[in-house]
Amino acid sequence: MKNIICSLLFILPVLLWGKEIAVTTPQELEKAVKNAAPGDKIIIDNTSPWKDVKLKVSGKGNKEHPILITTADNQALFIEGISSLSIGGEYLHIRNFYFRRGQAPDKYLIRFRTSQDNLANHCTIENFVIDHYNKPHRFDNDNWVVLYGKHNTVTKCTFDGKINSGPMLIVEIEDEKSQQNFHTIRHNHFKNRYRLGSNGGETMRFGVSRYSIYDSNTQLIDNYFEHCSGETEIVSIKSGSNYIARNVFWECEGSIVLRHGDHNVVDGNLFDGNFKKETGGIRIVNSGHTIKNNTLKNLRGKGFRAPLAIMNGVPNSLINRYMPVKDVEIFDNTFVDSEILVFGAGNDNERSVAPQNITFRDNSFVHYPKEWYINTNDGGIIFQNNKFTDQYTNKAMPSDRFGSSLAVRKQVDGSIKPVKHLVTDAAHLQQYLDDAHANDTLLLQLNHTHISLKEPLKINKPIALIATQPYTFVSNSFKSMPAFILITNGGSLHIANFHFLGTFESYGNVGAGISTDKAGVLQSYQLTVKNCTFTDFNESSFAGIKAEKSSFADSLIVKNCFFYNISGTGIAFNAEKEDKGIYNVENALIQDCIFSNILGSAIDIYRGGNDESTTGPFVEIYHCTFNEVDNKEQGAAIRLIGPQFIRFAYNNIYQSGQGGRSIECREFRYHDIKIENSNFYETGKIDTFYPHNIGKNTALLPALIPYSKLNKKLPQSFNKNKTIGSHELL
Repeated sequence: MKNIICSLLFILPVLLWGKEIAVTTPQELEKAVKNAAPGDKIIIDNTSPWKDVKLKVSGKGNKEHPILITTADNQALFIEGISSLSIGGEYLHIRNFYFRRGQAPDKYLIRFRTSQDNLANHCTIENFVIDHYNKPHRFDNDNWVVLYGKHNTVTKCTFDGKINSGPMLIVEIEDEKSQQNFHTIRHNHFKNRYRLGSNGGETMRFGVSRYSIYDSNTQLIDNYFEHCSGETEIVSIKSGSNYIARNVFWECEGSIVLRHGDHNVVDGNLFDGNFKKETGGIRIVNSGHTIKNNTLKNLRGKGFRAPLAIMNGVPNSLINRYMPVKDVEIFDNTFVDSEILVFGAGNDNERSVAPQNITFRDNSFVHYPKEWYINTNDGGIIFQNNKFTDQYTNKAMPSDRFGSSLAVRKQVDGSIKPVKHLVTDAAHLQQYLDDAHANDTLLLQLNHTHISLKEPLKINKPIALIATQPYTFVSNSFKSMPAFILITNGGSLHIANFHFLGTFESYGNVGAGISTDKAGVLQSYQLTVKNCTFTDFNESSFAGIKAEKSSFADSLIVKNCFFYNISGTGIAFNAEKEDKGIYNVENALIQDCIFSNILGSAIDIYRGGNDESTTGPFVEIYHCTFNEVDNKEQGAAIRLIGPQFIRFAYNNIYQSGQGGRSIECREFRYHDIKIENSNFYETGKIDTFYPHNIGKNTALLPALIPYSKLNKKLPQSFNKNKTIGSHELL
């Protein structure tokens, strides 16, 4: 009898609270969840990755006894290829999925519904990893996690490396089944949301403007955001009554933005920019918000990315524009060694309604100047009992407290060091490039002056290509080539001491010296070009250096280069022409270069439209000479359409842009532009919308000297006795 009682006591919990079910395949998992009872535990016992699976799991647990879906020994279930997960039903708790080496099949990777009618409620994903699970093209939009239904939770997950368009996580509130949802997002690690160069690079978004009058009631608490810099809005709030608390933002180029919706609370968050440019804090639109107990330190964002920016509103605003800001409480926040605050950000002819009834009290400022804010309006802000001090106790929050236990903490392998490879045979240069490791240097030392190519060299890793003396790239293919060097996905290039000759004997034309792949480049790249010459690119669409659509350079540096006899453009980063705020380069530095006898523009950098979700491009042009460049009717020697930061100084522009403009800009009033300390002789006008962007310049006849005295690397065939107006003699 005693043995019978013991046996009953052993099996009673299983009978009452569910059983364990082992599965090994996606099909078995879906069937097991469908047939599971409350309290069942489904264990995935499989050591092989699942590939190209579209999982749909739907079942019904209850509050006391959810259905648990986990893995044997809490190991990672790797999911690869073109895969997705849809969750429906109630009280499902899923653990330990790891998405890698693949992409979502359509607009979502993980979705909390299996159909329009079967939403997830009270469901949880825990200890997930999504690692660089990107579509192959930058503007193929998708979202990694989409929350529908109510009372769902995302916890202890790591989301790492989103490159393409679309937030990592969104909360949908498109109908009453998903409004007032009380979702919880906590203890996660969001990292490496890379710059997109366009709108659509948020890390997460709650709601959309269309439904922003409805409350979401989502809690975003105790998460770590690291290098989330896709665009201005890191967390984009477009709904009401959300609670954003105790999160850490480390070196993130952007802000929490209360874009639409009322009565949101931002409480106890830590923003640490570590003095990186464009790192921001909190931006406020709409009414009834509470901003309290936050620490904002070492932030270097300005304007919309200021540590605190309160927007001006639009009179009778449409729901998708800027509702006036009013009745906001801001108190007990600490601002440490950061940029000044902005009250009335975006004040212009459209956004003319000042913030109203904003209480700003009991806030502390550490290491701040007397001029600690800008108010673009009169009144509207009530200041009370704010304090200034030099005393501050540093707060730090290690990232390893957050995210999934499955995430690999990537360490730099110190055993793999960059290597220099001596190349003496140009015929196998592509093989050398393929065999090299990332960050290696190929040092060319050839016994001939020409490098003949039948197809472009492809760069698919960070690499340096250095010539010991000037070698000339030429084509020996009767077919045209897009470029001598193509930067493909994963590639970055540092190149020095080469001549790119676009037309050679009777061989086919070459479209550019250096270009990106026309198929698109998913990852951002860096390009540095020094002591190079680009000549004889003889079509209007050709260029010395160019970027194709769907490519984005984090950094472009061109120094001591010479662009001559080009029918197209010298440097062309102008491929995104849809006027949607998309652009091809974030930071461009062009210095000590000569542009001469160019039919098109010497430099053409384009960012069209009026989108305000990014801050680039940043363009700096110093100590350059422009000689006989784009003298066509209504031409422009330098075309800078839309860069939000321009420094043009110590340059000489001579007999250029005579049919139209020496420089053409299309800027907004908040752009930071200075054109100064340069010489314009027999040139077209400087065309800017705001004349105050033009500083002190001269219009003097420069000394005309032969090219041979410029100390530039020129091709042997060049007439070095030809004269040019040199800024170096001004």
